[in-house]
Amino acid sequence: MRLIAVLSVTAVPILFTANSLATEAAVQHNVNNKESLQQHFNNDFKIGVAVNDEIVSGLDPLSAEIITEQFNTITIENAMKAEIVNPLPEQFNFTAADQFIEFGKNNNMFIVGHTLVWHNQTPEWFFKQKNGEQNSPEQQIERMEQHIKLVAGRYRGKVDAWDVLNEVIGDDGNYRQTVWTNVIGSGDEMAKAAFTFAAKYAPNTELYYNDFNAWKPAKRDGIVKMIKMLQREGIKIDGIGIQAHWGLNFPERHYIEEAIDTYAALGLKVMITELDIDVLPFTKEGQVIGQGFMHPQFQEQEFKAYLDPFTHHLPAVIEAKLAARYAELFEIFQAKREKIDRVTFWGLHDGMSWKNDYPIPNRTNYPLLWDRQLQPKAAFKALFN
Repeated sequence: MRLIAVLSVTAVPILFTANSLATEAAVQHNVNNKESLQQHFNNDFKIGVAVNDEIVSGLDPLSAEIITEQFNTITIENAMKAEIVNPLPEQFNFTAADQFIEFGKNNNMFIVGHTLVWHNQTPEWFFKQKNGEQNSPEQQIERMEQHIKLVAGRYRGKVDAWDVLNEVIGDDGNYRQTVWTNVIGSGDEMAKAAFTFAAKYAPNTELYYNDFNAWKPAKRDGIVKMIKMLQREGIKIDGIGIQAHWGLNFPERHYIEEAIDTYAALGLKVMITELDIDVLPFTKEGQVIGQGFMHPQFQEQEFKAYLDPFTHHLPAVIEAKLAARYAELFEIFQAKREKIDRVTFWGLHDGMSWKNDYPIPNRTNYPLLWDRQLQPKAAFKALFN
């Protein structure tokens, strides 16, 4: 991570990065665009975006300018995760996280911290004693409390909401066998501890559960079961984030609507989080997890030609499908506006998207509303129709 001090985004000189090559076009966009996303959806829900270290540090002032114009809530991609803030015992790095808070406060944004408890991007040492032996369940819960106290406590009163627990339910509706679950030994105990500690160290803050494929009926029902367990125990939980790493074809409309209705019926706020639409072969169907397609053979010419066909530009016909898909989704969201509190895109422009590298590395993907030159795409314009 590149961690650079920042005072004010507008005070930082424009650097000749890939983004800064789009200076004139980005400024012209701001002049021509009469209405922003946050204005357009003002009566419906908060509209947000994930930001990276370059944006909040001032290294990418053009993206920052678009974000402050278009959005009223931000989530940090990586800088608050355990591997960044506490990579080794007694080693801490809050530079980018502090810059994120400053950026949000300076621009009067609703600030979402991401994420307190997740099995990915968590250092191996979190799960072991100094002698290398695996923690006991009690030691692991104590480690969780120490981490939540460290991070949530540092930003007490500065973060408006936390993604407390991330991706612990599997597609079959049961707890996933992650390192957190396995060491603690009980998914219920893990969930109870995470939300109890978050409520303790981040009082007066909204606390969320966040997961992908949360539209799938079996997984949806498993998430509901966990949430009802927390509610029976009297443990604070305020909302659920439905991660929208979706495709051109899936999930179908009725699955999305049923998921929104089901979670709202629990008395929770419902957020559409991490929204991006994959347009590439194989993953255009929606979220895929696993390491299989990271095998080097899929970088060979015969596979790459199929799996990564749009290396220079997105064909007009696919561009139109992407715009139509975004328009369809926001039609759903607006129809459910009474049940949706926030919609957050997972990045501003195609060049910063994680979908260029996952689940197949080194592809050229086009999942967001702005292109690599910081020009609004047809998908952006479709949201105003």
